[in-house]
Amino acid sequence: MSVLTEFLTDQGIEYRLNVSLKELSSFKIGGNAEIICYPKSANKTSLLIKFCNERNIKYLPFGKCSNVLFPESGIKSLIIKTDKMNSTGFENGLFSFGSGVMLAKASKYTIDNGYKGMEFAYGIPGSVGGAVYMNAGAYGGEMSQCVEKTEYVDSTGNICVIEKDKHDFSYRHSFFSDGRYVITKTFVKLEKGDVDSSLQLVEQLQNLRKTKQPLDMPSAGSVFKRPEGYYAGKLIEDCGLKGYKVGGAMVSTKHCGFIVNFNNAKSEDVKKLISVIKDTVLEKYGVKLECELKFIED
Repeated sequence: MSVLTEFLTDQGIEYRLNVSLKELSSFKIGGNAEIICYPKSANKTSLLIKFCNERNIKYLPFGKCSNVLFPESGIKSLIIKTDKMNSTGFENGLFSFGSGVMLAKASKYTIDNGYKGMEFAYGIPGSVGGAVYMNAGAYGGEMSQCVEKTEYVDSTGNICVIEKDKHDFSYRHSFFSDGRYVITKTFVKLEKGDVDSSLQLVEQLQNLRKTKQPLDMPSAGSVFKRPEGYYAGKLIEDCGLKGYKVGGAMVSTKHCGFIVNFNNAKSEDVKKLISVIKDTVLEKYGVKLECELKFIED
């Protein structure tokens, strides 16, 4: 550990020790992380990953941790958080966002500059990097519709740029889903729009979220991907599982596609509840639900 902290200090990379993962996770579940660091650039991230490879130090990259489930046992690997990569810009017709920029901030920035196309992202509680990683979307919009190119650091520490179709976007999937990469910056291309119209659309979508999503309790958003021809939430509700509980975890009574932490839930509570849901839906409807939630293991 001392070798790692010395390196981080020498490189001017901020770090924290023994951090509660409940602080990081939107689910408010998990043990402690031994060490978390916050590189501010692709260059610093590159140096860090090369150092980790040389020293056989395990690492896990994260954005805002809004769709992950951490274990109670905690994380011993180095956690690389992208929070400090938070630049915004606009040049040559492209918006640029550091991977740590919150989607709401990115969306508002594009609207304020008179462009449309990212209104859907305003209420998604994650970072730009995480959204690109999983091709996040809502209400008919998704990142694949606007991402032009993405800068990232690969598993050997090389700084790379991927463009357009090379992102391999599909439903809740991208090129980054299949590898060990740290997204550092994304470039977005949008069409000119009307500020007032965009703000009205954002307000409409926010009102929909408030009426349909359990925003008053910790969760990780939609737990399951949308099965072809169905809606996961409706299948779960039709199985009579609305409000079903395992320990401190519960199927939301507002939207059955969400699992909420209503009473100090443990990661095992969530996992057991997910198993009940998947088994019940498969038995009753023959539909195999696939998790959108990421289970983190050290």
